[in-house]
Amino acid sequence: MGKSDENAIKQIDAMIDSIEEIIYSDNKKALKDAYCAYELSKKANYPQGEAILLLKIGFIYTNISQYKKGIEYIIQSLSMLELYNLNYYISTAFIMLGNAFFEYAYYENAFDYYNKSLFISKKYKYSDRISIAYNNIGEIYKMLNDYDNAKLYYERGIENDPVKECKGIAHLNLAEINYYKGNYEDALELLPVAFRLLSRHRYEIHFCEVYKLYALIYWKLKDYEKAVYYFKEAIDVAEEKSVYFNKINILIHYHEFLVDINECQKAADILLDAYTLARANNIYEKTMQICYCLSSLYEKLGDNESVMKYYRLYVQHEQKQKKERINQITDGIELRIRTEEIKLQAEIDSLTGIPNRRKFFDYLEKQWEHSKKHSQSLSLIMLDIDYFKEFNDNYGHPEGDKCIKKIVDILNNLIGSNYLFSRYGGDEFIAVMPQTTAEEAYKCAEKMRKAIIDAGIEHQYSESCGFVTITLGLASIIPSDDCCMDDLIKKADKALYEAKRKGRNIVVVCS
Repeated sequence: MGKSDENAIKQIDAMIDSIEEIIYSDNKKALKDAYCAYELSKKANYPQGEAILLLKIGFIYTNISQYKKGIEYIIQSLSMLELYNLNYYISTAFIMLGNAFFEYAYYENAFDYYNKSLFISKKYKYSDRISIAYNNIGEIYKMLNDYDNAKLYYERGIENDPVKECKGIAHLNLAEINYYKGNYEDALELLPVAFRLLSRHRYEIHFCEVYKLYALIYWKLKDYEKAVYYFKEAIDVAEEKSVYFNKINILIHYHEFLVDINECQKAADILLDAYTLARANNIYEKTMQICYCLSSLYEKLGDNESVMKYYRLYVQHEQKQKKERINQITDGIELRIRTEEIKLQAEIDSLTGIPNRRKFFDYLEKQWEHSKKHSQSLSLIMLDIDYFKEFNDNYGHPEGDKCIKKIVDILNNLIGSNYLFSRYGGDEFIAVMPQTTAEEAYKCAEKMRKAIIDAGIEHQYSESCGFVTITLGLASIIPSDDCCMDDLIKKADKALYEAKRKGRNIVVVCS
């Protein structure tokens, strides 16, 4: 990697960090910066950066309720995240897919993806991901009106992330549960904690929810002056952060409050604002609800003309809402189909069609236990393509992809079905060879090396020769209690490094 490449990657990583800092406080800037960093990643040949930024873009779209668009980016990122074993971001992607299923009211599927995220996060001890997954499972229980289980999972979210404390979201949700259960004083104790943590982590889009909850509590406590103050604060923040769905809900609650204190005309004006916003954003579920409320409210005010107007609009929006729900169900079904594809992507490399790094580890773990039980040899051949960066830089990435595919076809056919040949990452590949001694594996490795030379793939920029070559490192072991699986991988990696040091286009067996 040249100095300019290193500098570009450092710049992109800094941009990713910067995007993370503002992703909850300034959606528009975060999205613009993410697109810019993504283009830079492509130019710098930094696929890990591309994968992370695709995920960030997907997250931002889901955060502003553009789920269909967001899901496309999330799914696109997953195969790349898998290829480079970016497990933290894979666990994040599963949370995002869970959120999408949650919005489509497919709670069982949402629960499944939150649990997938938990499995990865617990394995690698990603405490903040564990916390978010638990919190989101709590949201499912809240939607099902199971407040006790919701509370349990919110508390788990806090316990599992002692540093970030779920960025205040779990505290906000616990306050909401206490509000639903009529424990207003407990809710008021939790809200300042939630606000402090949300502020610390710049989770500003949720300020409106804190203010809304304050308003609802003070309404119940009959402190109407404070209720009005917090309703207005909530509305202003929701507008500033462009979270229009939240703003509509806040306006509906505010209208209910105004009706309760007999300010019906003002309540009607508030509902009209909510209607305009819902209609502009094609949120038919809300336009229907608002028209029904307006019809009832104008009946109280004795405005029969407006009663009929909004009743007719209610019927119209009900029809649109039914169509929207059909579209939503269709989108949900499409999402389920796409996520079935993800299960396949989790084990198969998208470019070559051979098993990927994750499948390699799963397979090696099983073969390790089998070989240990039966005291049999287990061998690994690790290889990479010589001077492949120079190939890509001079012939272009499309030709580089063709080169990888051709090499994979040759080696996969040569190895046969008794062994697992997988893509370990980039231009690096690995073969797992159960019941195979070092001597047998060496013979196979030499055949692989010679087969690539015989293929005659032109490479004028190789320092080995004028054609594409491969370098191979080999390790063999009889597994026992005195060694572990990582030892075998490290030995193969060490042998590959030694082969490169000796000039490449050779096979080295780890001594």
